[in-house]
Amino acid sequence: MKCPACGYWNRATFPKCFRCGEPLHQEQKAARIQRAKELTDAASIGQDDPTVIRVDEFGNEAVHTDKLDKLAQEMLSLHERKRQGEIKQRQLRSRGASRGFAPSGSQVAATARRNRFFADPQRERRRQEQLLGDQHPVDYDGYTEQPTYYAIAGDDINYTQQRASAISGSNLALPLPKTKRKRIIGRVRVLPYLVAFLMLAASAFALYNFVISPWLDKRSEQTVMPQAIISASILDEMAAHTISIPAPEGAQIYIKELRKSYIVTGGYATFQVADYIWYELIENLTEPSMEIELTPYIRTSSGEQKQMDVVKYTIDIPLSPITLINPDVTRLEVSTPVYNIRFHVMQNSKVYINGEDFSSFVNTQNGLISYNASIQPIGNNLINITVRSQYYRENSIDITIFRAIQDIPLDLASTLDDESSSDRMTIHATTRAGASITVLSPHEKLDISQLGSTGVFSFNAIFSKIGMNTVEIRADFPDKNPTIVKYDIYYLPDPDIYTKKAWALDSWGYPDLLANMNTRIANTQIYTFTGPVKEIISTRPQLVILDASDGSGSERLVMLENQTKTTWVLGERYRIYADAYGIYGNIPRLIARYTYAPKAK
Repeated sequence: MKCPACGYWNRATFPKCFRCGEPLHQEQKAARIQRAKELTDAASIGQDDPTVIRVDEFGNEAVHTDKLDKLAQEMLSLHERKRQGEIKQRQLRSRGASRGFAPSGSQVAATARRNRFFADPQRERRRQEQLLGDQHPVDYDGYTEQPTYYAIAGDDINYTQQRASAISGSNLALPLPKTKRKRIIGRVRVLPYLVAFLMLAASAFALYNFVISPWLDKRSEQTVMPQAIISASILDEMAAHTISIPAPEGAQIYIKELRKSYIVTGGYATFQVADYIWYELIENLTEPSMEIELTPYIRTSSGEQKQMDVVKYTIDIPLSPITLINPDVTRLEVSTPVYNIRFHVMQNSKVYINGEDFSSFVNTQNGLISYNASIQPIGNNLINITVRSQYYRENSIDITIFRAIQDIPLDLASTLDDESSSDRMTIHATTRAGASITVLSPHEKLDISQLGSTGVFSFNAIFSKIGMNTVEIRADFPDKNPTIVKYDIYYLPDPDIYTKKAWALDSWGYPDLLANMNTRIANTQIYTFTGPVKEIISTRPQLVILDASDGSGSERLVMLENQTKTTWVLGERYRIYADAYGIYGNIPRLIARYTYAPKAK
């Protein structure tokens, strides 16, 4: 309640203002309720909020909204609506009681009757009025009313006392028999779950004890148990493997495949096995590797042999060695009907050339095999060499020798050599009788006296340079394609002739060679020098860089191609005789023909 003197809001139960002590008259309550109703009606039609006019210290008036008055209006409206609601509820309860429906609420008590349903509705209504009279007023912000009751009332306004009294106990439907309420927890419901739980627990116990636990124990034993140690080694200069099998100290280990027993010392039974024993008796062995299994047995205290874990390892099977001497390549082109093939193998090897057995020649020549292959003018001639050496697997090499197809046969003598220490060599050849012969390379003394009858002719080939020289012959015949034959001959004078023509590659000869390279190459100028091998560029053919100054003065580097019978070693000193060939970068390149031991400094 708002004080009319100071405007302070007080509780409705206060007789006087809490601030100024002004009496709060009860007649103001009715005026306040009336004003709240007016304010509520005004708010429903959209009137503005309550305002006040304030005057400041300068005398100026201003319109402001009083929030407290607005709140008071809302509270009064709330109380008024609540009062109207209580009136409506009382009306509904009274109507429901007159129709014979039982009231509802927390303070309503009733007794069930077996024979009739609401036999006397007026009695219940009187009881409700008595209960309403016994209620005490409630102080709520100055507003006191009767307590609220909640009842269920029908909407049938034509319900009369006669209709209520017409209802008799015989006309009422009997209530349904009560059924026993099922319990959530009981023996019938718990027992299936208990049985399922026990079965699941038993299955898990059996799985762990009979499956998981033995597997874990076995895995633990495998992890802790030491394994056999296998390593590659050498036995009698041949590939082998050293095997160490762990076992109790002093135990005896028997190897089934080797038919041998070994004593355990230091916790291991150690033995060595050569690789070749597994494959030396196998014919036509071509596989590069082999899987080996050893089955060890340990002898127990009772004398019984117990099998241990199998030892497995892999061995590599090396190829039988073949070293080609002539030719040093696997494909070449020739013009002669016979070509000499030379290669080297190990002692006691089995050698087959185009399926023909040449093993009997192996040990008589310390493994050197020389074979004259017949080369037909059909294009490619295939020469297959197969070698199987002791303790090695089979090795095979195919050499392809090409000889052009000839319309006019032209064959050089099979005894013709491919090297010469003289600058002239006699060449014998045969062609078709009546063909004409032209020698395209330098030559002399061509003899064709028997050409018309037998087709035989000869001439002397002239070698114009040191090194490789090519002899070229052409045969012609009417209505035939010409045949051209080329044959290479390596010409190298004897040392007493070759070395006499050598110039010193010293401080004068070195710059002269660089300045007149083309002239020196055309004249096949020979040089001599001594020095150490500084660097090896390749091994086949052997190319090295040598210092011709031999440590005296500035370096005079040369590139050398080794065509001597001596293989050079890095860092070693040699006395070399070589002829000019070209240039390598900014240093001269020469071909060495003879190698000698160096003179002492």
